[in-house]
Amino acid sequence: MTTTTHTEPAAWIGCLSCYNAGTLRGKWITARQAADETDTGELITYAGQAEPATYPSGTTYARCVVCGGDEFDVFDTQHLPAGCRTLREFYENAEQLADLDDAGTLEQITALAAWLGSSTSLADLIDYNDEHYAGQYTRFQDYADEYADEHLLGRMAPDLAAYFDYEKFARDLAHDYYYDDATGHVWYSA
Repeated sequence: MTTTTHTEPAAWIGCLSCYNAGTLRGKWITARQAADETDTGELITYAGQAEPATYPSGTTYARCVVCGGDEFDVFDTQHLPAGCRTLREFYENAEQLADLDDAGTLEQITALAAWLGSSTSLADLIDYNDEHYAGQYTRFQDYADEYADEHLLGRMAPDLAAYFDYEKFARDLAHDYYYDDATGHVWYSA
């Protein structure tokens, strides 16, 4: 058995009928693959796991190539914000997720989603990030020190600046910010 490591946004999508019959069958599909699949305007086949079929009513649907089932779902995700983890959300946001990954901002959007919650749409996350992102730092203390040096101490007499308590300032400043310990990204609260 080989293991594949994905670093781009991806969802493991499989057939629910196969799963309910006791077989876990599916594929990792990246956001770029999903975006390319939706751009064709054709029926989504979940990277070849489904084929077009027609109900007696004439409606076209995706049918599993193994069992004939007509329901697919996301069983696992990697590098996706919480609000993009259902099948519909993943495919609707696939192009934007791939673009965020290409731009190098997906990690911070994913960290922001963990803070703001899964009910926040991808568009709202991007807007919030654009308006409130303060940077990436090893520790919040580093951000607070830089902020104090640039915005406060430059206006203070040098004799008084020596008495400035950086640690206390950082503790007070932290109430108005979110710092993601895992990634080091910082946002100020609205």
